[in-house]
Amino acid sequence: MRGRTAAVIGSIIASATLTLAVPGAAHGATGTFTYTDARNVQRSLNNPLDNRCYNIGRAYDPVTNNTDRTAELYANRGCSGDVQVIAPNGSADDAAFQSVMFTDD
Repeated sequence: MRGRTAAVIGSIIASATLTLAVPGAAHGATGTFTYTDARNVQRSLNNPLDNRCYNIGRAYDPVTNNTDRTAELYANRGCSGDVQVIAPNGSADDAAFQSVMFTDD
């Protein structure tokens, strides 16, 4: 009986440890963010992750944020420098940026 009890307790501890060690699913925007790159090619990010900096090179308008998150457009790589904010399901016709981050504001 002791062997069985120890096995059951060990199994419970192992399950609890595994549950705590596995990270939860990453949260992100639902939808598509589109912009025009330096070669005048339209690009998009689909379902981008929250609070992750996307370095996309030189990008220009038009910019359309068809996501459910706020898009923060940064003048420099690494999400630094001046920032322009585009609300969920918003757009901008005067954007020039190099990186973008999506936030759940």
